[in-house]
Amino acid sequence: MTCDAHIRPMPNDTEISCDVDGEHTHHKGTLRDYAYPGSATVIGWFEDDRRTFHGEWPGRCVTNDGCVLPLGHRGSHAT
Repeated sequence: MTCDAHIRPMPNDTEISCDVDGEHTHHKGTLRDYAYPGSATVIGWFEDDRRTFHGEWPGRCVTNDGCVLPLGHRGSHAT
């Protein structure tokens, strides 16, 4: 079973997909060519991170102007 969790850790369109198979709550993905060409930065995050979303990007939260979290996130707002 492939994990469909994703995260956008920065306030831009950079998206990281979970590379871990099976059921889990600690996701891990690799950000390639971001620091420099050929780089591989491993990012780890937990399921309950407010930036986590599953499947396609649902769009940015529209409840609070400037919120960078995905639409339907839980918890309070951040900018």
